[in-house]
Amino acid sequence: MSERRKPRRSSGFILPRALPWPSFLSKTWPGTLIVCWTALTTFVLTIPTWATLGVVAAVLVAATALLRVPAGALPRPPAWLWSGFVGGCAGAWLGDGVEVFLRASSVALIVVWGSSLLLWAVPTTAMAGALRVFLAPLRPFGAPVGEWALITGEALRGLPMLRDQAGAVMDTVRLRLGDEMASMPMRGYARLAIDVVTASLSAASRGAAETGRAMSMRGGLRPPVGERVSLGWRDLVAALVCAAAVSAIIAAKILL
Repeated sequence: MSERRKPRRSSGFILPRALPWPSFLSKTWPGTLIVCWTALTTFVLTIPTWATLGVVAAVLVAATALLRVPAGALPRPPAWLWSGFVGGCAGAWLGDGVEVFLRASSVALIVVWGSSLLLWAVPTTAMAGALRVFLAPLRPFGAPVGEWALITGEALRGLPMLRDQAGAVMDTVRLRLGDEMASMPMRGYARLAIDVVTASLSAASRGAAETGRAMSMRGGLRPPVGERVSLGWRDLVAALVCAAAVSAIIAAKILL
């Protein structure tokens, strides 16, 4: 009796979605998480020292543990990314810039890691609500804050559809080309990438048009409703952790 083989997870980057189970971060107000991550990202980009990267990485490790991110949700980098990283390390070593290259790669990894955690913890609708609160000071100037928040929420909600369309197009390309993809020149890959992006956007546009017609038949978008911000002890803990991380980064910058 032959054993059933487990399906192999394909390599590539997937768009994170909010995890279905509750956690410390998911019960925190999304605006607090956005502000904290914006502050940490600012220090990572402006003071990209190893001390800064270490402090922010420690915060992200704790956040990952609190969020209980499963291994299946983690992206699997494709082979071309590993090849590019190895080639970049070799080129940086020849130019005596390995430390700078590794630090730049670490900055990119931390920014992607933290942004993915934010998407795993916060639903798209909650992000739109937090944006409405942040833009509230613009209401006295006549800015359509509610409409902006609704449009942003609908756009974020449509990103998974764009991802699914791109995945379907790539599967079709793999079936048609087969082994020819491995022997394609760089110009062929560039032309193929343009075709895939164009086909994905075209399919997503048709889906968005159908969704828009269906929503129009149902009366359009719901009117914007003011969101009541309720802060609790979780928001205080998140703010204190962020403040401690920022203080550690500043202290390391001064002392080291």
